[in-house]
Amino acid sequence: MRVSAAAMNAALRDFKGLQYSRAKVSMFESFLTAKWMEANGRYPDPAIADTNDAVSALFDVVPEERIGRLYPFRYDWLGAEDSGRKTVWNNTTRGSKLATSIFNGEDIRQGLKPNASAIVAEALADDRLPSKQALAALLLRNMDFEDNDDWAKAEAQLLTSLAITQAALDTVTDSRPLGVQLLGEPEWAPDEIPDPLGPPAAVTVTAPPATPPTGGMLPEDVTIVVDARTERMLRRSVERYPCILLVGPPGTGKGTLVRWMVNMVAANPGEFGFAPDFVPNPIWRTPDESWSAFDLVGGIAPDENANLVWSNGLLLDAVAEHRWLVLDETNRADLDKIMGPLLTWLSRQEVEVGRANPHGGNAIHIGWADSHISLATATDTATGEPTRYLAGRDWRLLGTYNPQDAQRVFRMGQALSRRFVVIPVPALSPGQFDSLLSDTYPELSDDVRTSIVALYSAHYGERETLLGPAIFLRLADYLDGVADDDISEQLAEAYVANVGKFISAFDDVVFDALGTRVVEDEQAMTREQWEWTVIQRQTLG
Repeated sequence: MRVSAAAMNAALRDFKGLQYSRAKVSMFESFLTAKWMEANGRYPDPAIADTNDAVSALFDVVPEERIGRLYPFRYDWLGAEDSGRKTVWNNTTRGSKLATSIFNGEDIRQGLKPNASAIVAEALADDRLPSKQALAALLLRNMDFEDNDDWAKAEAQLLTSLAITQAALDTVTDSRPLGVQLLGEPEWAPDEIPDPLGPPAAVTVTAPPATPPTGGMLPEDVTIVVDARTERMLRRSVERYPCILLVGPPGTGKGTLVRWMVNMVAANPGEFGFAPDFVPNPIWRTPDESWSAFDLVGGIAPDENANLVWSNGLLLDAVAEHRWLVLDETNRADLDKIMGPLLTWLSRQEVEVGRANPHGGNAIHIGWADSHISLATATDTATGEPTRYLAGRDWRLLGTYNPQDAQRVFRMGQALSRRFVVIPVPALSPGQFDSLLSDTYPELSDDVRTSIVALYSAHYGERETLLGPAIFLRLADYLDGVADDDISEQLAEAYVANVGKFISAFDDVVFDALGTRVVEDEQAMTREQWEWTVIQRQTLG
């Protein structure tokens, strides 16, 4: 029987606690790959296919999934196809790196040095080592054990499977137990892995560009990949709630998600509980710091005869026209101040927002209708204009919010934000981004792809520097057709051109830590090119 689901999941949780640098991950995976090839007679003269076989046997935990290859020492999931070449072979056959230091001639094809395990252990001296039991459960996950076998048997089998001595295994692992039995029911299977530990599910969505062209060629639709649970949360929220806020770092596709949702509702409104003939036809605006309550709600202004009368803002117009209202990048304006009078309305109550004229006039109200359709009723006796605006059940207010920009523009307070249903739109993991980049730019060379993913991963490493995939996909556009020999300088140029406006806003401590990750942990850029980037940041700042 196979290892138990409890043992496998305990092993995955143990691996999730390891957060090695990219260079150290590469070293450890290359070490295990070479040991597997030794044990399976792939030396001398191993080829790319041998590393693909090794990595598949070691780390393709859910091979039927497109992103089913475990990245255990810095927990993530990668594309399984040709993973040995991309993650081990390329890193150990192309120049001097930390990963090549364990091989004769600094090349995996020449085999491991006799003291390779000691070199690995020395590199990981300041890091937590993987549990020996976790490594056994992972690497022997598909072995057929006897009913009475235990962890001691698994460890003995691990020595054979990796052609490794007990001393060498002890050097690169820790003896801490997982706290569960090796065998038991249910046996391990991919569908027994809980969601937080398994490959992240993703959904591809496509939407038209943000601004339809007035002439000339039609631009292509925008396609993004988002977490499947994010997509489900948006769908269900649009079905049920009138006010929805999408929150996430720049480049995660919040605006594209909104446009996609608008198209989905327009194509099949009944599926979402709207009236059969409903079309959202949104009014789409990006607020800015000059906005006031007048822009959004309305206020007193001169009419064509210079009489001071009530003038609707965007919100009342959207309700009157039964159109959705989308506020993109909401924190560009001080919505706490602007929407202050609407807090009661956002709690599904009717409120007065003004008067039809400065000397009294009828009160202007905004509330909620029981019908699908929004209503504008109760006309003012002097102007004949509506004075009561009721948002129907099909009406929606949608907003997007960038929490990083909240450090530099306006924050949205709890009183306002809790009146919205808030949907997080997280950045893709580096593994998901790697697959997205490969799918979007299949002709991209391995070296260029690896460098872009490493830069993305460096930003992903800390909340303050997190950016979404759309920004880094643009680097691939810049580097299209660049020869690998010329990649170093032009990668830095592509980075500054596309990411420079973001890094110029980071404070020095955050920026310096990012530089360490870019150069040392991720090996994304040479120190020389990073120093050039530092100079350009000063110019942009």
